[in-house]
Amino acid sequence: MPIALLVLAVFTFLTAMPWTFVHLHVGRLVGTFFGPVLSFLILLSMAVCTPLISCLVLMKLRKNKREWIVVSSFVMSFLIMFSLSLVFMHQVSEAGKRIDIFIDENANLDFHDCVINASSFLNSNVHNAYKKPEAVFKIDNHIYGTCFGSYIMKIWRVTRADLIVYQGWGTCEQAAIVIEELLHNVGYETRQAYFKNINHKWAEVKYNGSWLIVDPWYIGNFVEIQNLKNVKPEFQQASGVWVLYDNGTVIDSSPEHGY
Repeated sequence: MPIALLVLAVFTFLTAMPWTFVHLHVGRLVGTFFGPVLSFLILLSMAVCTPLISCLVLMKLRKNKREWIVVSSFVMSFLIMFSLSLVFMHQVSEAGKRIDIFIDENANLDFHDCVINASSFLNSNVHNAYKKPEAVFKIDNHIYGTCFGSYIMKIWRVTRADLIVYQGWGTCEQAAIVIEELLHNVGYETRQAYFKNINHKWAEVKYNGSWLIVDPWYIGNFVEIQNLKNVKPEFQQASGVWVLYDNGTVIDSSPEHGY
């Protein structure tokens, strides 16, 4: 059973990683309108052309047996996917190094300076894609939306924040993930929070016994705040707040947030 799971995980890795790599970079190259269509056509052409090329090559070599065609097609597909996966993982690891550098440089800073620097890091490395076309290229959602995506990332020691910094854009969810990882790895106790009935998520950090909100795209670098009720008019309609801890525990924190 473990061997079967490992084989399935490797197969998922060798299909999901190339797709996200092509999907993201094609989108960056041709734009958000043609990107999804072109990335799909590229991968479709790879699926069609690989066995066709294998067949033509083997016919030239006078080895046109079905078994040879199947094996050579599989080998070519494997090599293409594996190569793209290596390029993908290399670029993700480079993004992870930027996070590691931030952690090293901010480990001993004052709390407020650390929060300001975390907000600056987010703004420099992740563009706000809220209600923008590039939101379709949030590849961290694609990878973690698969059954083995998070498992594969854990094996390769890649965090979701690494993926977000690599892709370079996101919405409030991605911002919360990056901020939480930066402050958590610096040494603070952190969690994520989100409204029950409004689509918004943010990071929170514990300081002097209180949970403070860190939400740069909505409240800037100001952190002495414990609820978002008066930040935006629509937030006043919130019915409550859920909080998510890094161990996966979700609790109702509405009274704590003033709801």
